[in-house]
Amino acid sequence: SQTEQQILSSQLECVQTVKDRVLAEAKCTESNLVTPFSWKGSGAKTQTRSSLKLFQVETETLYKKADSEDLYVTSMLYEREQTEREVTGGEVTELVWKLCLAHSASFETADLFMTLVFELRHLSLEALKVLWQRSSFKCRDNWQPLIDALPSCATEACVVLMKEIIASGEVEEDKVEYFFWSFSFIPKPTSGMIESLAPLLKSPGASQSCFLGVTALLHRFCSAYNSCGDVPAVQSVMRTLGKFLGGNCTVQDSEGLSQMQLVLKAIGNAGLAAASLAPVLSLCASLKSNPIEIRLAAIQAFRRIPCSVRVSDLLPAGD
Repeated sequence: SQTEQQILSSQLECVQTVKDRVLAEAKCTESNLVTPFSWKGSGAKTQTRSSLKLFQVETETLYKKADSEDLYVTSMLYEREQTEREVTGGEVTELVWKLCLAHSASFETADLFMTLVFELRHLSLEALKVLWQRSSFKCRDNWQPLIDALPSCATEACVVLMKEIIASGEVEEDKVEYFFWSFSFIPKPTSGMIESLAPLLKSPGASQSCFLGVTALLHRFCSAYNSCGDVPAVQSVMRTLGKFLGGNCTVQDSEGLSQMQLVLKAIGNAGLAAASLAPVLSLCASLKSNPIEIRLAAIQAFRRIPCSVRVSDLLPAGD
């Protein structure tokens, strides 16, 4: 609406010409009047004219037919053409140095970082350990490029190195949490990764992200491989989690209650791998002396266990 104190007044007029139901031409005029300290219509005025005209209509799009053998479906995340050359630890070390020297908010930094992620995937565990010894330094802005790149590497060698870094206590707690949460997003887990990470569940004061990150990795592994329950690394993790349950999930104090809830959530997170613990979970849920929080958590731990385990026969009835 117009008011006496209006500062900016704008107007747009367009004339369109349509031929054969196709827009052939469009001419527009835009006027702007600014009156900050004046009145009676005086002030600064701008006028812009634009014109759009149709020159040609093509009935079909010409394109070069591609060989169907060259087409494939893939994810766009971190995709890059595979290199045939061998990547050396020295080259990756030099790349980390370049990242430290590059401006933190530049296209160059983004490209260097992506290159670092892909080149880490070509290194063996031995080469990664040497790289860590040489390149675990912090840049001038307190940034550690190698720490940020390792979680995106997603190879077994990178996971084993991250596990060793966690166990050594060489990095800050927030970086350790970052490592654990990244395990949930590894697209192709291996039994070697699980075997490497399993001992962390036994470490004193293992965090929530440790339990949930490792079991999420376990679930993804079992979703891709049949009979994962027969894999020794998977059995090792489930035995460790089973020992925390103590047979029927009884707890003595509030600290034990919190720990038991975390373990039950981790078991539910493990999904298919947790089928072997179904009988114990049923006891935990049916034992009336257990706190209601524990009994509900035990029931929720069945959420990813397949129906073939006959969950309905294991859960308590009429309770």
